[in-house]
Amino acid sequence: MGVKYPPPLAKQINLTKRAAVAVMIVALWIAGIALLLRRNANRSEAQQLAEVALRLQPATFYYIVERDGQQIGAASSALDTTATTLVAEEYFVGDYPAPGGQPVERTSARWQTRLTRGFRLVALTIDIARPTRPFSMSASIAEDTTLIIGTKRQGRRLPARYSFSPPLYTPSLAPIVFMLGGSHATGRKQAVSVFDPTTRTVIRPELTIRAESVFTVVDSAAFYSTGWAPAHRDTVRAWRIDGAPHGLTAWVDAEGRVVSAKLGNLSATRTAFEIAFKSSKAK
Repeated sequence: MGVKYPPPLAKQINLTKRAAVAVMIVALWIAGIALLLRRNANRSEAQQLAEVALRLQPATFYYIVERDGQQIGAASSALDTTATTLVAEEYFVGDYPAPGGQPVERTSARWQTRLTRGFRLVALTIDIARPTRPFSMSASIAEDTTLIIGTKRQGRRLPARYSFSPPLYTPSLAPIVFMLGGSHATGRKQAVSVFDPTTRTVIRPELTIRAESVFTVVDSAAFYSTGWAPAHRDTVRAWRIDGAPHGLTAWVDAEGRVVSAKLGNLSATRTAFEIAFKSSKAK
């Protein structure tokens, strides 16, 4: 028996039904995309910061610190999580010029910042140990818009208080929020409230993505007869961020962690722990 084809009318009805179903699927898909875009556009600041915190990966990176191309010490930058807080810590050790243009002296500095799991700053401490003029400072947030700063050498003076447009971040955390909170398109800009430890004030620079590149970084080291040397290198995509305080230029990865940075004649370059901290300048 030959195949029986539906009459022309039945075929037309069948095609019409298929077309209607296809149109319905496309309409629902477009509606879903529109709702998603609307939801993202209407996210509150708290929701955006909570998403940044969820995307943040705990990690520690190490850096060679150089002045005029010569290593003067080493630094580390760590981010970790606890049940209720996020903790960021920056550390430096090396030979650094004494205050007032005096000869270099052995210096270590530690900056610890505590944040909520919603990525809002709670408190910070800065401790600088050196033979001349050691320094220690702490700060906390009050009423979400006031930074209270005190120092151990302050005596009877009242702590300084600064108002700011929340949220507030440290110089190392600002690019993290910037990179995790939006696209990585060249030219993107965002103003961020930042605590400047050199002036002990709150500033609001506009961070801008200026360029994109690929860096080769040392991620492991091995010990040879001549000392520690690179054992393996990896490539990291990075973006140049301009607008930081004091003319600092930084290349950061997709999570806002520094790959390379330069300020005047000082520079920091990501490398392996052994190469950064087990050299004679960092011991």
